[in-house]
Amino acid sequence: MPRRRNGRKRVDIVKMENESNLQVTFSKRRAGLFKKTSEHCTLCGAEIAIVVFSPGKANKVYSFGHPSVELLVNRFHGRDLPPPNNEGRHNHLLMNHQNVVLRELNKEVMNMEEILQMEKSRGESILEIRRSSS
Repeated sequence: MPRRRNGRKRVDIVKMENESNLQVTFSKRRAGLFKKTSEHCTLCGAEIAIVVFSPGKANKVYSFGHPSVELLVNRFHGRDLPPPNNEGRHNHLLMNHQNVVLRELNKEVMNMEEILQMEKSRGESILEIRRSSS
């Protein structure tokens, strides 16, 4: 007899009352939010900063930024001062190199995640075949 599963359900967008469920959902969605932000930076070359405060009593701060949160916040506040002397050229070259490396690493992570999803799907197919043959 096949097992009944709930699958994905539509979730109403209202604040959760259960503190434990709230923390779990926050953690899972925060990771997804940062992942999507990283993909957006890689695909579009956008510069993005996100600051997220956790719910509840802990109220921890999580941030993600590309190239960095501090740089983007300073630019937003109009404090984007040019570096003194010739350090600006060196910093610019260094940041360009870091951006190239970061893009390559993001592409590699996205490829690995795609492979992982394919392998999970393959594993599920094998399990279904085993179940149906039993």
